[in-house]
Amino acid sequence: MQLTQKFIPLILALMLWAGPAWAAGPVQTLVVEQGQVFQVTLAANHTTGYKWMLAKTPDAKVVKLVTNNYVPDKAEGPDGKRRMGVGGHEVWTFQAMGQGRALISLLYLQPWEKDKKPAKTRSLEVEVR
Repeated sequence: MQLTQKFIPLILALMLWAGPAWAAGPVQTLVVEQGQVFQVTLAANHTTGYKWMLAKTPDAKVVKLVTNNYVPDKAEGPDGKRRMGVGGHEVWTFQAMGQGRALISLLYLQPWEKDKKPAKTRSLEVEVR
């Protein structure tokens, strides 16, 4: 069990970074144990104004959002200064609270653009046992 828990963030990071191929198929399901903490990692670039947002808060009795953080890539130019416009990734940390199923749906958008479709969407169904 311990080994599986250590690899869940890596597995999700690979699935979600894969982008459109992953998003185009059916919603992926992740099975976790009650109390388990897991992470979803998504490519992002906050310098463009885009960020990932929850489409809807998942059922808090099943899954709880713990934190979400933006981590910029460490891309430096030849002068050692950070280059403008370099992207990064967002790390969303959740905890499995109780048995059941919850859908985590994330939208990649510019929050002030109210009438535009998101540039990307990702969904993950979580089953807590």
